[in-house]
Amino acid sequence: MGTVPRYRDHFDRETQAVGWNAPDGRRFLVCGTEHGYALRSPDDWESDDSVEFEADLDGNVFFDGEPVGWKIPREVLRRTAI
Repeated sequence: MGTVPRYRDHFDRETQAVGWNAPDGRRFLVCGTEHGYALRSPDDWESDDSVEFEADLDGNVFFDGEPVGWKIPREVLRRTAI
């Protein structure tokens, strides 16, 4: 995938996104947010569009606020912080 995207979180800490393959085969970049995690496709990483997929602090994934039955593994979530 090349270079791992880096960004500054809400607390101005530098963090990085981590790649994750969803059960349906789509690839997402997972990055920490103030209340959990945002999931973006690699193509949408630079866009300012609203995030449709999010996850709570336990890794449970939601689409437009509705649970989808996916869970991001804890080892992936741990790698989102430097």
